[in-house]
Amino acid sequence: MRIAIVGPVFPYRGGISYCTSRLASELGRRHEVRISSFSRQFPKRFYPGGDDVDPTLASRTPSNARFSLDVLNPFSWIMEALAIRRWRPDAVILVWWIWVWAIPYLVIRKLLPRSTRVVLQAHNVGEKESARWKVKLSRAMLSVADALIVHARSEENEARARLGDTAPPIHRLFLPVHEMGGAAVDRPEARQRLGFSADETLVLCFGHVRPYKGVDLALKAWNRVRRPARLIVAGEFWWDQEALCRRIIEDEKIEDRVHIEGRFIPDDEIALWFSAADLILAPYRSEAQSGVVMTAFHFGRAVAASTVGGMPEVVEDGVNGFLIPPESPEAIAEGVNRALMADREALERGARESAGKYSWERYGCAVETALGAGSEVDSDR
Repeated sequence: MRIAIVGPVFPYRGGISYCTSRLASELGRRHEVRISSFSRQFPKRFYPGGDDVDPTLASRTPSNARFSLDVLNPFSWIMEALAIRRWRPDAVILVWWIWVWAIPYLVIRKLLPRSTRVVLQAHNVGEKESARWKVKLSRAMLSVADALIVHARSEENEARARLGDTAPPIHRLFLPVHEMGGAAVDRPEARQRLGFSADETLVLCFGHVRPYKGVDLALKAWNRVRRPARLIVAGEFWWDQEALCRRIIEDEKIEDRVHIEGRFIPDDEIALWFSAADLILAPYRSEAQSGVVMTAFHFGRAVAASTVGGMPEVVEDGVNGFLIPPESPEAIAEGVNRALMADREALERGARESAGKYSWERYGCAVETALGAGSEVDSDR
């Protein structure tokens, strides 16, 4: 097949770019793949962190990627749509995760022949910080696809609720393991390199700190964690989250039990932070599926995660981690207590087994089904 993929790839930061790059590589083993990526991914005001490019990923930029789409330049949308049209793909994958690309994607879809099969790979059907106009934009985007790929039952239900009888075939797949950061590092070496002692217990909250991530809830829970443990918050703060978190740390008097690494963690450091940890904590208020969880499995680390979105579909209580009721510092503390008192070696063995279960090879085959078939499939098991 000829497959055109429209979405972010390396050297852009984050899990979506990783997934698009890795999917292109997987599909490229059996098909001819063309990537349309971005010269400008977001208007600056909608990306309140720092630069959205990770220089450590420059060498992993896909050679078949065109960085031609500017979110603020409609001419670039038209020209790239026409270039895709001239290439005459059998299928086009639009990578969907944020409302700002709704209008550009709608223009691209309008300029492609109706006979071109367009599949929307929806990392988020809904919005992280919702508003009625965002809902309308995303619904318009969902409605023009010939098929949807989602990564959780909750996302499938959300798509059906938004589209009703007009919903296209929906392919519910698993989110594959995130092999970000390369190979694991021995735990003692990782701790030494990061400046932590070999014998302390470390719990990691990783990634952009945004309201839906629930880091503030974890901080409020920390005085209830019975075992001496240090909470590491490693990631870039958005909006007012740093001031909020530091205020909670001061109010709770947990300065000696928390380490704030308030910056973007580049790909070449990811292995250190995950390898140093005893447990990965994902206390989300909402989320479709979590790249942090799938990265934890790659490094063989157990996860304590909220029972939101697709988390209960991949985090198996007592096997590769523990599930926590959302929005409750008390429940977070209890979940962390259970995880830290459990058999760490058994949990980490379960995490490594999960990494194998949610492989990119299986995912690539399932995506091929979505590209070439009109019937619905369920490939999360």
